[in-house]
Amino acid sequence: MTIVEEAWIEYRTQLFSFIRSRVELREDAEDILNEVFIKFLKKANDESIPDSIAAWLYRVTRNSLVDYYRAKKHTQALPQDLVAENVDTSIIIQLSSCLLPMIQALPETFQRALILAEIEGKKHQQVADELGVSLSATKSRILRGRERLLKTMVSCCTIYQNSAGDIVDYRQKSDKYCNDCDD
Repeated sequence: MTIVEEAWIEYRTQLFSFIRSRVELREDAEDILNEVFIKFLKKANDESIPDSIAAWLYRVTRNSLVDYYRAKKHTQALPQDLVAENVDTSIIIQLSSCLLPMIQALPETFQRALILAEIEGKKHQQVADELGVSLSATKSRILRGRERLLKTMVSCCTIYQNSAGDIVDYRQKSDKYCNDCDD
Protein backbone atom coordinates (compact mmCIF):
# COMPACT_ATOMS: atom_id res chain seq x y z
CA MET A 1 0.00 0.00 0.00
CA THR A 2 1.42 3.39 -0.97
CA ILE A 3 1.69 6.35 1.37
CA VAL A 4 -1.06 8.12 -0.61
CA GLU A 5 -3.41 5.17 -0.16
CA GLU A 6 -2.60 5.05 3.55
CA ALA A 7 -3.27 8.79 3.88
CA TRP A 8 -6.54 8.40 1.94
CA ILE A 9 -7.72 5.68 4.30
CA GLU A 10 -6.61 7.52 7.42
CA TYR A 11 -7.62 11.12 6.64
CA ARG A 12 -10.35 11.22 3.98
CA THR A 13 -13.28 11.01 6.42
CA GLN A 14 -11.85 13.68 8.72
CA LEU A 15 -10.96 15.97 5.84
CA PHE A 16 -14.33 15.47 4.17
CA SER A 17 -16.10 16.43 7.41
CA PHE A 18 -13.81 19.44 7.76
CA ILE A 19 -14.60 20.55 4.19
CA ARG A 20 -18.30 19.69 4.38
CA SER A 21 -18.74 21.90 7.46
CA ARG A 22 -17.52 24.83 5.38
CA VAL A 23 -19.06 24.10 1.97
CA GLU A 24 -22.76 23.98 1.21
CA LEU A 25 -22.83 21.39 -1.57
CA ARG A 26 -21.68 17.81 -1.02
CA GLU A 27 -20.38 17.59 -4.60
CA ASP A 28 -18.19 20.65 -4.09
CA ALA A 29 -16.80 19.13 -0.89
CA GLU A 30 -15.96 15.92 -2.75
CA ASP A 31 -14.24 17.91 -5.51
CA ILE A 32 -12.14 19.82 -2.98
CA LEU A 33 -11.18 16.61 -1.18
CA ASN A 34 -10.13 15.02 -4.49
CA GLU A 35 -8.06 18.10 -5.41
CA VAL A 36 -6.25 17.90 -2.07
CA PHE A 37 -5.34 14.26 -2.61
CA ILE A 38 -4.28 14.92 -6.21
CA LYS A 39 -1.85 17.53 -4.84
CA PHE A 40 -0.63 15.00 -2.28
CA LEU A 41 -0.18 12.38 -5.02
CA LYS A 42 1.93 14.85 -7.01
CA LYS A 43 3.98 15.54 -3.87
CA ALA A 44 4.51 11.82 -3.34
CA ASN A 45 5.51 11.33 -6.99
CA ASP A 46 8.10 14.11 -6.58
CA GLU A 47 9.36 12.22 -3.52
CA SER A 48 8.92 15.35 -1.40
CA ILE A 49 6.53 13.96 1.17
CA PRO A 50 6.05 16.40 4.06
CA ASP A 51 7.25 15.47 7.56
CA SER A 52 3.74 15.84 8.99
CA ILE A 53 1.26 14.50 6.47
CA ALA A 54 -1.79 15.45 8.55
CA ALA A 55 -0.64 19.06 8.99
CA TRP A 56 0.19 19.34 5.30
CA LEU A 57 -3.19 17.89 4.25
CA TYR A 58 -5.09 20.30 6.50
CA ARG A 59 -3.06 23.30 5.31
CA VAL A 60 -3.68 22.39 1.66
CA THR A 61 -7.36 21.78 2.45
CA ARG A 62 -7.70 25.23 4.05
CA ASN A 63 -5.99 26.81 1.05
CA SER A 64 -8.26 24.88 -1.32
CA LEU A 65 -11.31 26.13 0.58
CA VAL A 66 -10.09 29.71 0.25
CA ASP A 67 -9.53 29.13 -3.49
CA TYR A 68 -13.03 27.62 -3.74
CA TYR A 69 -14.61 30.73 -2.26
CA ARG A 70 -12.49 33.01 -4.44
CA ALA A 71 -13.47 31.12 -7.60
CA LYS A 72 -17.16 30.96 -6.72
CA LYS A 73 -17.23 34.63 -5.73
CA HIS A 74 -19.99 33.88 -3.27
CA THR A 75 -21.78 36.83 -1.83
CA GLN A 76 -21.59 35.11 1.54
CA ALA A 77 -18.59 35.77 3.70
CA LEU A 78 -15.73 33.36 4.03
CA PRO A 79 -16.20 31.15 7.11
CA GLN A 80 -14.68 32.89 10.13
CA ASP A 81 -12.09 30.19 10.82
CA LEU A 82 -10.67 30.65 7.31
CA VAL A 83 -10.36 34.43 7.53
CA ALA A 84 -6.78 35.44 8.21
CA GLU A 85 -6.34 38.03 10.89
CA ASN A 86 -4.33 41.06 9.90
CA VAL A 87 -0.88 40.62 11.33
CA ASP A 88 1.47 43.58 11.51
CA THR A 89 4.45 42.26 9.57
CA SER A 90 6.66 45.10 10.81
CA ILE A 91 6.56 43.50 14.28
CA ILE A 92 7.76 40.20 12.81
CA ILE A 93 10.52 41.97 10.86
CA GLN A 94 11.68 43.78 14.00
CA LEU A 95 11.65 40.61 16.06
CA SER A 96 13.42 38.62 13.36
CA SER A 97 16.40 40.98 13.64
CA CYS A 98 16.96 39.38 17.08
CA LEU A 99 16.99 35.83 15.76
CA LEU A 100 20.39 35.69 14.10
CA PRO A 101 22.30 36.92 17.20
CA MET A 102 20.29 34.46 19.32
CA ILE A 103 21.05 31.59 16.92
CA GLN A 104 24.73 32.56 16.88
CA ALA A 105 24.75 32.35 20.69
CA LEU A 106 23.66 28.70 20.55
CA PRO A 107 26.17 25.82 20.60
CA GLU A 108 27.68 25.16 17.16
CA THR A 109 25.82 21.83 16.83
CA PHE A 110 22.45 23.58 16.85
CA GLN A 111 23.59 26.85 15.32
CA ARG A 112 24.68 25.44 11.96
CA ALA A 113 21.62 23.19 11.62
CA LEU A 114 19.23 26.08 12.36
CA ILE A 115 20.97 28.49 10.01
CA LEU A 116 20.87 25.99 7.15
CA ALA A 117 17.26 24.90 7.76
CA GLU A 118 15.55 28.04 9.03
CA ILE A 119 17.55 30.93 7.61
CA GLU A 120 18.70 29.42 4.30
CA GLY A 121 15.52 27.35 3.92
CA LYS A 122 17.22 24.07 3.05
CA LYS A 123 15.38 20.77 3.37
CA HIS A 124 16.36 18.51 6.25
CA GLN A 125 18.07 16.00 3.94
CA GLN A 126 20.18 18.77 2.39
CA VAL A 127 21.17 19.95 5.87
CA ALA A 128 22.09 16.38 6.84
CA ASP A 129 24.24 16.00 3.72
CA GLU A 130 26.00 19.31 4.33
CA LEU A 131 26.64 18.54 8.01
CA GLY A 132 27.67 14.96 7.26
CA VAL A 133 25.23 13.45 9.76
CA SER A 134 22.14 11.26 9.48
CA LEU A 135 18.71 12.68 8.71
CA SER A 136 17.42 11.73 12.16
CA ALA A 137 20.39 13.45 13.83
CA THR A 138 19.69 16.55 11.74
CA LYS A 139 16.02 16.60 12.68
CA SER A 140 16.98 16.21 16.32
CA ARG A 141 19.48 19.07 16.12
CA ILE A 142 16.93 21.34 14.46
CA LEU A 143 14.24 20.47 17.01
CA ARG A 144 16.55 20.95 19.99
CA GLY A 145 17.96 24.11 18.44
CA ARG A 146 14.44 25.51 18.04
CA GLU A 147 13.67 24.64 21.67
CA ARG A 148 16.81 26.43 22.88
CA LEU A 149 16.12 29.37 20.59
CA LEU A 150 12.59 29.65 21.99
CA LYS A 151 13.93 29.63 25.57
CA THR A 152 16.41 32.35 24.67
CA MET A 153 13.76 34.38 22.88
CA VAL A 154 11.32 34.12 25.79
CA SER A 155 14.05 35.13 28.25
CA CYS A 156 14.83 38.14 26.06
CA CYS A 157 11.35 39.24 25.01
CA THR A 158 7.73 39.05 26.05
CA ILE A 159 5.88 37.89 22.95
CA TYR A 160 2.19 38.60 22.42
CA GLN A 161 0.18 36.35 20.09
CA ASN A 162 -3.35 36.45 18.71
CA SER A 163 -5.78 33.53 18.87
CA ALA A 164 -4.25 32.01 15.72
CA GLY A 165 -0.78 32.02 17.30
CA ASP A 166 0.54 34.84 15.11
CA ILE A 167 2.92 37.30 16.77
CA VAL A 168 1.19 40.67 17.12
CA ASP A 169 3.62 42.47 19.44
CA TYR A 170 6.66 42.00 21.64
CA ARG A 171 8.51 43.82 24.39
CA GLN A 172 12.23 43.46 25.00
CA LYS A 173 13.06 42.36 28.58
CA SER A 174 16.82 42.86 28.42
CA ASP A 175 19.51 43.51 25.87
CA LYS A 176 21.43 40.29 26.59
CA TYR A 177 20.91 38.84 23.08
CA CYS A 178 18.79 41.57 21.60
CA ASN A 179 21.35 44.25 20.91
CA ASP A 180 20.09 44.52 17.34
CA CYS A 181 16.38 44.62 18.25
CA ASP A 182 14.43 47.76 17.54
CA ASP A 183 12.10 48.50 20.41
